[in-house]
Amino acid sequence: MRVLSLISLMTTLAFSGFTMAADSSQKYIQISNQKQTESDKVVIYEFFWYGCPHCYTLEPTINDIESNLDKDTILIKVPVALRDSWELHAKVYYTLQQMKLDDNLHEKVFTEIHVNSNRLDTKEKLGNFIREEGYDADKFLSILDSFGTEIRVKKASRLANQYQIKSVPTLIINGKYETSGSYVSSYAELYDVVQLLVDKERLN
Repeated sequence: MRVLSLISLMTTLAFSGFTMAADSSQKYIQISNQKQTESDKVVIYEFFWYGCPHCYTLEPTINDIESNLDKDTILIKVPVALRDSWELHAKVYYTLQQMKLDDNLHEKVFTEIHVNSNRLDTKEKLGNFIREEGYDADKFLSILDSFGTEIRVKKASRLANQYQIKSVPTLIINGKYETSGSYVSSYAELYDVVQLLVDKERLN
């Protein structure tokens, strides 16, 4: 009987622990005691995919976070390919970045996909989109398939594996804290949580 009671107690504690971990009052989780080493600044990583509707709706909040960063903090956008079908879009971001068009076209790619219902899931569609925006489509497609772009995508995948990214959008603050829209009740609250975590890291 004592053995059965102990098993029952352990089972109860296990489920209680799961309930606590899923508590909606938990706005973030600590994933490490070690900060990132990519920069001396506090780094906010935004893991995203252009085809993700939640990433699209998060964009205004990401813009607010980025526009209000202090000099000791940076935001790094990380397009991840959690599925093979996502890889093309990861290449799109890094191609725009190499062409210095990310500031001009990053949000327009989201809009094209989620508002205009153009998935931009083939090179032909991408070439037409870039051309219609007034830029060199041939250069874009050349860089899209370049070794430099491939290296950047692989680096993004390694970073996603390092932080065990399973879904997007996910924010990692300085390599130590994880948060996302699923932890909060609104994107305005997510903004506040990110600021809180940045402040925590600034004090360390």
